Amino acid sequence: MNFPTHFMLNGEVVVIDIPRRLTSEISGELKKLMKELLAQEKYKIVMNLEKTRYMDSSGLGAIVSKIAATRTHGGDIRLAAPQQTIIDLLELTHINQIVKIFDSVEEAVKSFEG
Repeated sequence: MNFPTHFMLNGEVVVIDIPRRLTSEISGELKKLMKELLAQEKYKIVMNLEKTRYMDSSGLGAIVSKIAATRTHGGDIRLAAPQQTIIDLLELTHINQIVKIFDSVEEAVKSFEG
């Protein structure tokens, strides 16, 4: 499984499209992708959760695994367009207190401006 990615804001922000299910079967691939992005000095990352309906603890771990590394370099990981079930999970695990969540990819990308 490849995670579709595209660049926005003049190539400064990477948007990663997360699939319908983010589970232990594919979370390692997401971690690998983020490691590659950091190696390319891409520190502003938006996770597009628009299609995501289910996420397990491995998926949550993959999302938060590189937050410190991105922030060290002036970037961050932002979440965009989560469904209510994912919002509930992020609140239950208090990840919503660590990561900024936006209603749309455009809003999340725009938050990196300035």
